[in-house]
Amino acid sequence: MSDVLSDILYRMRLRAVVYFEREFRAPWAMRLEGTGFAQFHVITSGAAVVEANGRVLELDTGDILCFPRGLAHTVADRAGRQATAGPEFMASLAQGRPLFTTGHRPIRMICGHFDYRSDLPHPLIADLPDIIHLRRADLTGSRDAGPVLALILHEFAADQPGASAHIERLAEVLMIQVLRAHFSRAGPKPGFYAGLRDERIGRAILLVHRKYPDNLNLADLAGAAAMSRSAFSEKFTATLGISPIEYLQRWRMIVAQDLLQSGAEPVSSIAAAVGYGSDIAFSRAFKRCFGKSPSQAREGHASDAA
Repeated sequence: MSDVLSDILYRMRLRAVVYFEREFRAPWAMRLEGTGFAQFHVITSGAAVVEANGRVLELDTGDILCFPRGLAHTVADRAGRQATAGPEFMASLAQGRPLFTTGHRPIRMICGHFDYRSDLPHPLIADLPDIIHLRRADLTGSRDAGPVLALILHEFAADQPGASAHIERLAEVLMIQVLRAHFSRAGPKPGFYAGLRDERIGRAILLVHRKYPDNLNLADLAGAAAMSRSAFSEKFTATLGISPIEYLQRWRMIVAQDLLQSGAEPVSSIAAAVGYGSDIAFSRAFKRCFGKSPSQAREGHASDAA
């Protein structure tokens, strides 16, 4: 059975980079500027505060804080500290003279970032907030987040061959748990995840992900949801913020973009693979979605990779 969320995460190319797990002693403060990466922090023991966008967030043991859009922020033992720039702190580690090792009120913290293709025109990405703050209590019902954190800490402590790669793969699993917990906590609030969890709308979304190359229409999607076309279209649009046919078209373009950037198949083959019998129609749809032709998208990706 197709797993819609896994489909999306695969196309996002989610990748974790973990900087460190270490102790900080007060007074300390570290400033991370907006980098375009989704920075994250996990408090493994003790407490800290984060200042971001005019807000002050208090973090306790077991809390996870993520900035999906790379929002600049300061993490410290208390608000108002003069902060050291993140690159300066990382340089102190590389030079073997780490900062913030003397003082009181020690805490331990994991820091890193998630890299993903934030340019995908998918409503799940549009639904991500600037800040996700999950408290330990928010993850209590998860059978996965706790064991994943325990494994990450074990890998840091054991320092076995391959530890860095293992930790980063585990961090990617942790990010999936964070997304699940965040969207589940949002409850019935409209958005893609709410649509995915709705029994009827979810069946229509699943049909799109299973059969996007086929000649699907509104009647097919409404039939999957066992609703009339008008009622289905109204509910789908109200929940996801886009129409059913627009979602189908976007998913086709997301798959097409991924195929263009991950292989050398001719544009005509990719057009057919996502349900277009005409290269011209496909190119027009692609340009409407991304503002560039399929060939330009492939060339631009190749230049960026080089």
